[in-house]
Amino acid sequence: MPSEPGRRFLPPENATLAPTSPPTPPAPRGGHDHSDVHGHESGSSGRARPWGLLVALVGAVGICWLGVSGQLALYVHPRYTVFTVVMAVLGGLAALASFAVRAHSDGSARGWAALAAAAVLIGTLLIVPPSALSSDAAQQRSVNSGSTGADTPQLAGADPASFSLRDWAALISTPDAAASYAGQQVTLVGFITASEGSPDTFYLTRFVITCCTVDAQPVGVPVTVPAWAGSYRAGQWLEVAGRLKPADHAPHGEALVVEPSSIRVVPQPAQPYEY
Repeated sequence: MPSEPGRRFLPPENATLAPTSPPTPPAPRGGHDHSDVHGHESGSSGRARPWGLLVALVGAVGICWLGVSGQLALYVHPRYTVFTVVMAVLGGLAALASFAVRAHSDGSARGWAALAAAAVLIGTLLIVPPSALSSDAAQQRSVNSGSTGADTPQLAGADPASFSLRDWAALISTPDAAASYAGQQVTLVGFITASEGSPDTFYLTRFVITCCTVDAQPVGVPVTVPAWAGSYRAGQWLEVAGRLKPADHAPHGEALVVEPSSIRVVPQPAQPYEY
């Protein structure tokens, strides 16, 4: 029936009302929704971090400094020094360029912060002095464990006065060659490596490097000094003069040992390795 003017139509008491939908919440201020936040986070996490460049820059500067100061030979064979420094310079320039591009493109201070961290690490590297491989490394790699006997044919007929510690280590490890040098006077310089087999014997040791310190092998000549640990310590550099005599008991089966007539404590040489 038609409704009268001015009166509202009321539904019957038994009528069912349709459910109303809840109001839609307003969009966050700034126009960003949850999906936008996720997209921003995924973009940030996908962005490459600058720490790889940081390590490259620190390594490049450290290598260049070692090359200029003449201490790169503590880590690589001298014949590779120029090549190593040139590659470090190229790598350092590439790292600096990458830092500059990153700082410009990020629009933030993160790139420059990484560069500042690199400067701190480089300063620390320059303050801490480089060091040669120690007697601990010699014991871990086992003295005379490498094949030193291959050098003996080249030493046949040579002047024993010109032999290095590496040469003597090769000779006394080969019984046939060692028999010719019993009684020979020697003067050798190396550091002490303790012998596990005898408290009265130590090895006068040096590392032999083929490419770098990663492949360095310790070689040594056994020296007999009763209760040597009471007067000397492992890792100490000595100049030992004496004669070679047949070994009654050598820890690694060497045919000869050094019976010293004089032992003098010396500083580590500027070039502690042999090649």
